Amino acid sequence: MRFQIALLAGAVLALSACDVVRVPGDGRAPPPDVPEGAPGPVPPSAPIDDPYGEGDPAPETETPDTPVPTDTDTDTEPDTIPVSDDQPTDPEPDPAPPEPEPEPLPIKFQYYAPGSLTPGSGTGTPDETVYAPNMVFPVKVAPAFPQSQVWRFGGGIGGGDQCDPRNYSAPWQDNFCEQRSKTRNTPMCPTNKVHQGQDIRVGTAAGCNQMRQASAADRTLYEAVATENGIIQYKGSYYIQLRGTDTGNIYNYIHMNMAALKVDVGDTVTPGQSLGYISNDFGGTPTTFHLHFEIKSPLEGEGITHVPPYMSLVKAYERREGGLGERIEDDTISVASIPVIPEGFEIIE
Repeated sequence: MRFQIALLAGAVLALSACDVVRVPGDGRAPPPDVPEGAPGPVPPSAPIDDPYGEGDPAPETETPDTPVPTDTDTDTEPDTIPVSDDQPTDPEPDPAPPEPEPEPLPIKFQYYAPGSLTPGSGTGTPDETVYAPNMVFPVKVAPAFPQSQVWRFGGGIGGGDQCDPRNYSAPWQDNFCEQRSKTRNTPMCPTNKVHQGQDIRVGTAAGCNQMRQASAADRTLYEAVATENGIIQYKGSYYIQLRGTDTGNIYNYIHMNMAALKVDVGDTVTPGQSLGYISNDFGGTPTTFHLHFEIKSPLEGEGITHVPPYMSLVKAYERREGGLGERIEDDTISVASIPVIPEGFEIIE
């Protein structure tokens, strides 16, 4: 029984492998003879367009020839795109706004031009030179009024009282080259027997009266200070002398309170250092409360000589006060005037 089933299965497999199963007497023409050993029908002798009977073959498409680019006809984009003049570009950034103008310095005092002396006091020299451009103003903090001590109120010739309030509100006025009785000369003045420095009234009218009421040794209201680095090289009966080491200038401080000095000969000092107090010491000869200030500078062809301190004082005071001096004109000022000294009247400093 197992053998019969195996034969039947083999027959079924054999039938499935055949293209056509012929049954004798079905009326169809017998198939062509298959050559011995051939696996199937004889292949056609010529190519067949549709060997599987699927219909008309798809038309062949021609592939166009792709030209090989050359150096002359390569159409490639450049690395950068040129910008034409008409093409908009990024706008320039707005410029930074300008720095605001600094506020002008305030006017702190008024002064007449250098060489404009009090009429009748002498012939001045209109010298604009600043002989000590970096010096510290020789009065520490008090208000200062450079002016004549002889021709102003209380000075002898001018009459009146030295503590007159008008002395402490007047514009600055040069008195270098003022006429003097004794031979005190400098090549910087047009005449001989002259005042070799600048007189500086200090403080207020009230302060003037306060000093007048104090004893000579106790007049310590207004301080004088060093103008630059230097050494105290001389001390007399009514003044001290500072030799500057920065410029070679020599500065004389006259009418100091000699009983209350803060320095001595040989001491080194720095700019702004207190030297003592302004008074009226003059070896027994009366004078007003003021500082007589001199500058002696080394000048080519002249040596160390007295020079006008006026414009150096103007610039130093502007620095001290943080403001400006306003130069003014006065019709009563005479640059060249004939001194009028009363007979028998002696003017020393």
